[in-house]
Amino acid sequence: MLGLAAAYILFSFLIVMTWYFPRYAVYIPKWFQDWMYPIDKTNMDVLRFAHFIALAVITVRFLPADWPGLKSRWLKPMILCGQHSLEIFCLGIFLSFLGHFVTSEISRSIGMQVLISVLGILVMIGVAWLITWYNTVEGKGSGKQPKPPASDLAGGEA
Repeated sequence: MLGLAAAYILFSFLIVMTWYFPRYAVYIPKWFQDWMYPIDKTNMDVLRFAHFIALAVITVRFLPADWPGLKSRWLKPMILCGQHSLEIFCLGIFLSFLGHFVTSEISRSIGMQVLISVLGILVMIGVAWLITWYNTVEGKGSGKQPKPPASDLAGGEA
């Protein structure tokens, strides 16, 4: 599986290089280009999904679960964002629209783009931390045990 994943990543890299060096695109058969393009960015294209799975296989193989770096304070913000990936993804979509608005209305300079990117990352880290804090506080509650489900509800026990 590891060899297949590595081969797929290498093959993907070679395909992407044809975008930057078009003279090498002639080495890709026409029937393959017709099948592959356009790669759908809106929906989950099978090639994008396969790329994600290949990266996951390689990561799981070479990054042990007890790696000390995963406990590093430098990686803590990324881990927090990953633990709340859906919420942070949705926030990122909103922030991207906000960033586009700011660059359209104020400035498109490189400095402004870097500032917007850094602020967006900080906001996402802050929100991930806030969600983690809230879940911790909510979990402590008032010391009361959760009420068991009523037996007349679906899935409830008698």
